[in-house]
Amino acid sequence: MVHQNQVEMIFDCLDESCMALYEELRTPYLEGIAETVNNILSGSVAQALKPETKSRLAASIQAIRGIDFQKEEIRKAMQLAILKGFKHIHRPNGDITPDTIGLLVTFLLEKLEPKASQLSILDPLVGTGNLLLTVANNLDKKVVPTGVDHDIESYRLAEAMFDMMEYPEGLYFQDTFTFRHFIADAIITDFPTSVPVDGKYFPYEVIKFHCPNLREGGYFVGVVPDDFFEVEGNAEFHELIRSLYQVIGLVKLPETMFKAMGKSILILQKRGEDVRPIRKALLAEIPSFQDPHAVNEAIARMDAWFKENIEKKEEEN
Repeated sequence: MVHQNQVEMIFDCLDESCMALYEELRTPYLEGIAETVNNILSGSVAQALKPETKSRLAASIQAIRGIDFQKEEIRKAMQLAILKGFKHIHRPNGDITPDTIGLLVTFLLEKLEPKASQLSILDPLVGTGNLLLTVANNLDKKVVPTGVDHDIESYRLAEAMFDMMEYPEGLYFQDTFTFRHFIADAIITDFPTSVPVDGKYFPYEVIKFHCPNLREGGYFVGVVPDDFFEVEGNAEFHELIRSLYQVIGLVKLPETMFKAMGKSILILQKRGEDVRPIRKALLAEIPSFQDPHAVNEAIARMDAWFKENIEKKEEEN
């Protein structure tokens, strides 16, 4: 169980340090997060600050180093700090996948892989790492997370998250279209809103490119914008996808979550010799999270679908 006071304790340490680094050294807040994490892990303040500031931050760091925090407490605190840093530079919060979506992806993977005790999960557009680490922290299995991103600021924030939560080194600073020779049990990602460029649509290209990085029978769970099925060239893409994957389902997310275009969760399964077709695809819609009763009913309907279409298939295998 996550304790809010523990979350606040970590956030206060991060925030105090980031503000001091900004005020005295003009270090941008987001850079300050990564520097503060390095200080926490080393147990000392490396920056050339005023002696009284250095002493104060060192005391704050030592106070939290003696506490055994849960990974989710660390993630939530760092997410709050990152959101504050985004606000400083007017970067949209939409660049961070909301926890509610991460928990829904966790639920889906739990149902898709009921027998697995461990999963290797790749996010080829990892960003700051919030989606990947929400799933890694909440999935009732051992998770080996791997992320790829070519934005240096996002990469450093994700790296700080990985380090603070003591996950093995699994981050790669490179273009996602150069990441090859990896086999994941599942691929998850949150696609940015995109427009076709030179006849190519970014989400289509990612799904196609990373198919070899997924084991046969593995699942691709992607948060896709609502125009995903309408962009030019979708007929050719659908034909290609059907040759590589079987479509497991589509879960429509609440419109109230998004300021612009809505999103859905697309679930694909990589084809393979031992992959059997499902009886029918999952089509679900999540109502507003402001209505917990309606959300619970939607989850119950999805749970029933998984029992009928996935668990029975697992038993037959």
